[in-house]
Amino acid sequence: MNYVSKEDDCLELYFLLKSYLKDKIEYYGTPYNALFSGKYFRTYDESHSDLDYLFKEGLPFNYKFNKEAFLRISVGKCLDRETTMGEKLAALSDFYEAIKVVYGEPTVFYTIKDDDEEVVTFEWLFKEKEEEIKKFKEGTRFDDGKTDTLIIFGEEEKTKGYTLNPETKKLISNQIGLPFEMLSILDENVEDFIQYKKGIKVKVRKKERK
Repeated sequence: MNYVSKEDDCLELYFLLKSYLKDKIEYYGTPYNALFSGKYFRTYDESHSDLDYLFKEGLPFNYKFNKEAFLRISVGKCLDRETTMGEKLAALSDFYEAIKVVYGEPTVFYTIKDDDEEVVTFEWLFKEKEEEIKKFKEGTRFDDGKTDTLIIFGEEEKTKGYTLNPETKKLISNQIGLPFEMLSILDENVEDFIQYKKGIKVKVRKKERK
């Protein structure tokens, strides 16, 4: 796919995200940027000034967007504190819930091997979808990296020998705030995810996950 990200589309996406996430997100530089980057904050402190976000410990995120071809949004780790997978998934969940209202379900979730920034990524493919999915499966999608974890959404999934119908999957997805196929990853990080997503500390015993 040779389509490039567009400034106008990235700006439009920023306004969409801002309308849902409000002061949970701030941008670096300018929102009119083909490689949009910013910070995501779990909570919003009404006492902070317009420049305080520069010094707060938000999660870095970035996206590229061409409404004719693709939308890719990634969340990485903080450089000055430990960041868990559950925390990154909670942030990605917020972005997902906002974006899917207009653009539907993402096509893939992935991480990249030996990635220093440890980003988690959702990508929506609007053109050449089957060709690009094939590249993901073959490991040829990127010139400068290989996928580590890869989930392709919408493919046949079974739970305990049963195929779940689309309405059941949709119900589960709405409850957890992530696509249904993310359940396996979420299960491994559920405590942190709930803490950062809902602000509730829980303790799940290992045998309860079986």
